[in-house]
Amino acid sequence: MNERMGEILVAVALALRSSSLLFGKIAMRTMGPFLTIGIRFTIAFIIIAFLFRKHMTKVDAKTLFHCALIGITFFLAMLTEMMGLKTTPSSVTAFLEGMVVVIVPALACIIHRRLPDKVTVISAAICIIGVAFLTLKGDRIGFTSGELLVLFGTFWYSLSVIVTDTAAKNDDLMVVSIYQLLFIAIFAYIGAFFFEEIRLPQSSTEWEAVLALAIICSCVGFTIQPFGQKYITPERAGVLAVFNPLTAAILGVVFLNEKMTPSMLLGSFLILISILGPAWLEDRAARKRQTKN
Repeated sequence: MNERMGEILVAVALALRSSSLLFGKIAMRTMGPFLTIGIRFTIAFIIIAFLFRKHMTKVDAKTLFHCALIGITFFLAMLTEMMGLKTTPSSVTAFLEGMVVVIVPALACIIHRRLPDKVTVISAAICIIGVAFLTLKGDRIGFTSGELLVLFGTFWYSLSVIVTDTAAKNDDLMVVSIYQLLFIAIFAYIGAFFFEEIRLPQSSTEWEAVLALAIICSCVGFTIQPFGQKYITPERAGVLAVFNPLTAAILGVVFLNEKMTPSMLLGSFLILISILGPAWLEDRAARKRQTKN
């Protein structure tokens, strides 16, 4: 494993998990977000725990605490995302989540007590302008309640990237992959007990969507991301979030017949530029250094 392979693993994980927006829309036709998350991650935990059961006992208190932190941040990210998804197209949701490219470096700067570089500031400004166009309603800019929930979820996801970075570099990765799924399910069931009617999926379509969420998005996506993040920085993981909106937007347009207005297309383009720009400049600088050497 090296940095390039780490980037590929994180990118694949994010691309797979982006399909959760499509499957989540289907699963929540008659189910609430708490229970959808709970059932999804229960199935995922059972599968991963069975496949890697030898790792179940290789856990200490510190690793379990990190898993709980990852679990609560991921849970809050997905809960607010799914609540926003009820009234917001999956394509718009995905591009709003591109704000992670702004939030992750900002959190890293706060935690490490350092100022952001010029490229990060410029890309953040472009991303914010893109979000403004994405949320343009007629002749005014404004967020719907669903869009605000999605943005709130993006903050929690950004925080989960920072926490996962710490766990990936200090803990047993397989243990983290297993127990984070369990904690997400536990937090979801607690919420479902207080706020939702307890019920199972009511149709084969719902079950198929939940199984897809569990196997494709959780078993594979959540398991391989910590392995990839071991070899890259949290800022780089934030940049790779581009694979989430790209995949989700395509799935939303193709399978859910979602439409994008010209202002939404422009906003999406600016967000992609803000995400891809720093990566392109970084690769260009690396090639120049190699040429000089």
